[in-house]
Amino acid sequence: MNLFIFFGNTISTNSILPFALPIISIWMINRLLYGNHRLFETVPVSRKYTILNIFLLSVVIIIIVYLLYMVSIAVLLGIIFGIPYLVNPHGFSKSPPEPAFTQIINTTKGDLLMLCVLVIILFAGVAITFIKSKKLKLSSFAGFTVISYGLLVFLKHNMPISPSSDKVEFLESFSIMPQANTILLCVSFAAIIICIASVFMGYRLYVGKSNASKYY
Repeated sequence: MNLFIFFGNTISTNSILPFALPIISIWMINRLLYGNHRLFETVPVSRKYTILNIFLLSVVIIIIVYLLYMVSIAVLLGIIFGIPYLVNPHGFSKSPPEPAFTQIINTTKGDLLMLCVLVIILFAGVAITFIKSKKLKLSSFAGFTVISYGLLVFLKHNMPISPSSDKVEFLESFSIMPQANTILLCVSFAAIIICIASVFMGYRLYVGKSNASKYY
């Protein structure tokens, strides 16, 4: 689905990471909640404090994974270009050919949209992890995924063609879309509402799970 929506001449990590990073974070939070070593249940603090720390930890995990990703890319590029330079330094002294002129489009609006998508996936996903029933949890994840990708596909089909290519480039096309400001404003408000609702939902589910475990 990511390839179907974002594949094009300008596909980049700006459109893939908003899906990969929260999924990794949600998976790790789920392991901490239901794994063999349940970290959050061993600390004698209030439930509200625990919930806030779980959501905060999900954000910290994203930051750590992103930094590790950037460091890995930097090391990989250093190896790819560093070894040839050490072997043949004269080959890098020649100036590269002048690139063909391409129209540069400001994709700030598209990047902000992807940031909102990342926040929505992260907070909604963490809230869903508190659901005790595995079937209901999987159904919730499936429903949330279908709705999310369905809206993105619908948005893509209504985007204009990017001037830099002859196809729809998600970030570029959204940034030049006449309704981009309105859509971005609505998605931003939706992200705020979903974040707040997810924290309250997570608290209710976590307290209910903790109270239910006392009777077993």
